[in-house]
Amino acid sequence: MGIIRSILLATSEKRWLREQVTRLWVVRRTVSRFMPGETLEDALAAACVLRENGLGTVFTYLGENVADSTEAARVTEHYLTVLDRLRERGLQTEISVKLTHLGLELDPALAETNLARLIEHAGPKSVVWIDMESSHYVEATLALYRRARRAYPNVGVCIQAYLYRTGEDLESLIRLGAAVRLVKGAYREPPEIAFPRKRDVDENFLALSRRLLSQEARRAGVRAAIATHDPKLI
Repeated sequence: MGIIRSILLATSEKRWLREQVTRLWVVRRTVSRFMPGETLEDALAAACVLRENGLGTVFTYLGENVADSTEAARVTEHYLTVLDRLRERGLQTEISVKLTHLGLELDPALAETNLARLIEHAGPKSVVWIDMESSHYVEATLALYRRARRAYPNVGVCIQAYLYRTGEDLESLIRLGAAVRLVKGAYREPPEIAFPRKRDVDENFLALSRRLLSQEARRAGVRAAIATHDPKLI
């Protein structure tokens, strides 16, 4: 699995290779379980089917760093359109955004403004999730999340089990009564800051999950989202 993960990460970082690989039928068939299509209509159709089976959904627009503020604005407008379409369909689907996609690398204030637009447009009953990116962005992401959380109750943040620091980050989020989505983590990180072995990541994921579901976290008002495709962990 480590070799496959490395290949997928390398592919994702090279635009030409990514475009070629995604055209292969075997790749499209493999990922269809997790990614039902490449258009908003594909996503909406899948969400409607899942709703019939009692399953909720979260939408994200794949992408990270943007080149300029115009591109960040375009991404923001796309999410606003998505929220409108979800409302039209009567779907309870939520959205998850990457801050670098909203302009974090260009200007944190720009990303914060774009995020606020999405949170306000989503409405108080729909959480806007902030995805966690590579370790370089963790501190900035958590800082922006905390500011957003002071202004809006309907915003959540993702944390990654493979980072050593995540246990302490989780404790601070519990004190906030935050909405927290726990994932394993998918970026290539050095062993100085992240568990290099899957077994250790799994153990930490389970420990963090227990903490998220603890009585103390529940009393604090934490909304716990446990995100994994690993059947053993589930």
